[in-house]
Amino acid sequence: MSIIVKMRKQNAVWWQRSAEPDRYGKFSYATPVEIECRWDDAVIEFLDSKGQTKSSKSVVYPDRILSVGDMLREGEIESDEPADPTTLLTTAEIMRFDKTPNIKATETLYTVYL
Repeated sequence: MSIIVKMRKQNAVWWQRSAEPDRYGKFSYATPVEIECRWDDAVIEFLDSKGQTKSSKSVVYPDRILSVGDMLREGEIESDEPADPTTLLTTAEIMRFDKTPNIKATETLYTVYL
């Protein structure tokens, strides 16, 4: 088992955002899914997709590809999880997504900045 897999000992709840907003400009979200990850609460400066410097409040290393605009919350999924993650104070929007393959390109480390 690789170090990339071994480091994912935590859980997060992920809401995938729709590709297009509705006619009022509001996005909808898919049913929440529990994923494995490593969640670090760390303030790190990064460049967003527009080249502007931003600061993260957390850096997460998920077990799958996520997208900018998706929402995450640390922890396990609950039975009364809302369909709209923007109603929760504990969720954060993904502002950047990176992927880095290992030297042999057999595994990839995914990184999201919240």
